[in-house]
Amino acid sequence: MTTALLIDDMRHIDGAHIVRNFNDGIAALQSQHWDVLYLDHDLADFSGPDGREMTGYDVMCWIEANPEHLPGQIIIVSSNASGRPRMQMVINKLYGRSY
Repeated sequence: MTTALLIDDMRHIDGAHIVRNFNDGIAALQSQHWDVLYLDHDLADFSGPDGREMTGYDVMCWIEANPEHLPGQIIIVSSNASGRPRMQMVINKLYGRSY
């Protein structure tokens, strides 16, 4: 059975465990190994320093710093035109892809 985690403030994916913000996402990533992580960029979570928005890119940076929590696969579900490519660059680095 595949385990899937969705970190997104709005979407639903059948069969996925859903969390809506950065901190809950990090806690879920630490709680177990996930086969698939579905990740949005805009999480509408302003819990960062000085009220800064914590985004899917911040989740990617956390995973990069904590590779023991790297899911089997990360699928970006965001349509954010600037955030999506930044997140994809980290994914490529984490999984050794050069494209």
